Amino acid sequence: MDFQLIAGLDDTQREAIGVHLRGYNRAQNPVYYQARDLPENAPRPLNYLVYDAEGVIIGGLIAETQFDWLKISIMAVAEHARRRGIGGRLIALAEQEAKARRCRHAYVDTMDYQAPDFYHKLGYQLVGKLENWDSHGHTKCFFTKQLA
Repeated sequence: MDFQLIAGLDDTQREAIGVHLRGYNRAQNPVYYQARDLPENAPRPLNYLVYDAEGVIIGGLIAETQFDWLKISIMAVAEHARRRGIGGRLIALAEQEAKARRCRHAYVDTMDYQAPDFYHKLGYQLVGKLENWDSHGHTKCFFTKQLA
């Protein structure tokens, strides 16, 4: 065997690694993967933009739904527009649409200096933390919320 440290992988190398994990996962959980492969179960984007009176984007939310879950990737509001309920409204709209898509749960992660209190006030429960996530003393916080 020859072990090599590689700085960057091309698509062929990445695929040569990934195929092993996908094969194992499919063997361990075939029902899930069969369902996931159906077109009706593909991840569905759920994105919102917020514009100011001049038509400038001042915030938004990037998320997706799949099966029972709303997965929020990014939610941000321009600093000058914060504390006006925009973030809460974005989350409420996303949750409302997720429920219409039959989602029962929501997930988001945030750094301790970003918005853990914001999500807690919206009913999200802390389900895990990774201390020193950025190697500079900050914690990544993982939150979920029951939607149904």
